[in-house]
Amino acid sequence: MNIKHAVTEKEKNELDQLLWNVLWKPLGLPRDIRQSFKLNYPQIELIAVDSGNVVGCLVANWLSDDEIEIRHIAVSFDYQGRSVGRRLVGKLIELVELNVPITIHTYARNTSAGFFSKLGFIPTGEYLEHPDFAKHGIANQKMYCEIREIT
Repeated sequence: MNIKHAVTEKEKNELDQLLWNVLWKPLGLPRDIRQSFKLNYPQIELIAVDSGNVVGCLVANWLSDDEIEIRHIAVSFDYQGRSVGRRLVGKLIELVELNVPITIHTYARNTSAGFFSKLGFIPTGEYLEHPDFAKHGIANQKMYCEIREIT
């Protein structure tokens, strides 16, 4: 399995399709829902590729020189539980370690907060409510991880 930047139009389309299939289609949300979540900040799009297929993806935004927000992370249903998500977050950390100190945060769904906790993310106690998710019992908790220089 290879973790890399989504560069080609095909890779970006596969990333977008995977996000919709895993995160939003099961909730009955519209195909173009991702557009409403976009931020106007520099973006990092990573994909996990196995046998030529995109099986995982991560989208993050630089909010400032020392803060990144993971906006979306999704792993194909057939690949969940195989450390794909862990490898995607690891690659993000590897890419940004040159900018330490840095804080990476996310608004984790209640269904993924355990995953982020295992990776060292800490809950802040702040929650974000979105009506499209709340009606499905999904809450989003802010979590963060600080990346510091090793001395």
